[in-house]
Order: sequence, then structure tokens, then C-alpha cells
Amino acid sequence: MEKLIDTVEAEITCSQCGRKEKHAVSWYLENTSSTCPMCGETQDLTAPEWKAKIQAYIDACQGFDG
Repeated sequence: MEKLIDTVEAEITCSQCGRKEKHAVSWYLENTSSTCPMCGETQDLTAPEWKAKIQAYIDACQGFDG
């Protein structure tokens, strides 16, 4: 059975141009940064604000997967 963390998508918004992009929650566990395909700005996913958001998604998914 597929885990929720692999199917639920979380949105990242570029701090430079505002472009929104979605990835599976598991993608955020495998990557430390995201580069906007529109403007080239790189988001550091290890920064405290991103870590907290990503962890909230992980916790929610694990709560459902049991």
C-alpha cells in the first residue's frame, strides 16, 4: 500500500517571483533546496521556516498512515 507521504502534495512558493510549485511530501525529505524554474531563485529547504512547514506535513501524513 502506498504511503500518504508519497501522494500528498505540499506547495512551495518562490520568495522572489511568487511562482507556486507542488511536490509530494516525500520529495521534500529527499531535497535540501528547490530552484524556481521561472526566475532561478533557490529556496533553502533546510531553513527553519521551511523545516517547520515540511515537518507539519510529515506529521499529518504519519497520523493517517498509522
